[in-house]
Amino acid sequence: MSKKCKVYRDLIALKEQPFVLRMIVGPLIPFIMLYGIYVLFNGHLSPGGGFSGGTILGAGLVLLSIAYGRKKVSRFFTFKTFGSCCSLSLGFYLLAKGYTFMMTATGRPTGIPLGTPGNLLSGGLIFPLSISVGIVVACTIYCFYSLFSDGEV
Repeated sequence: MSKKCKVYRDLIALKEQPFVLRMIVGPLIPFIMLYGIYVLFNGHLSPGGGFSGGTILGAGLVLLSIAYGRKKVSRFFTFKTFGSCCSLSLGFYLLAKGYTFMMTATGRPTGIPLGTPGNLLSGGLIFPLSISVGIVVACTIYCFYSLFSDGEV
């Protein structure tokens, strides 16, 4: 990285964001996160799901970081949090899909109820798999933003 780019980045980091941006983003963030959770939880019943809900949640984290700085977000979203969330979500996805693939390949029933149409908690494994995908997508979007803006997670 050139010396000019580093000086410019340091000046941007020291500059506080405009008051209007912080006043608009502050009340808006809870609604963005709530809408992301809604899309994530209703993805197996309506359009949306893990990727869409995770994208909204990740965009909310990025917007919070832009308005209030990375230090505010890094109080609750550290690299350790990122690693544990992604590891647990991907591990669950691997175990759940591996189990169903192995059971159906051998011709045995999985024991997972198929559910009833329209019932929120009756999608079998689609609901928890959608949540795990949403967590990974939200973490990855914020991680990419963090890597491109500051050079570290």
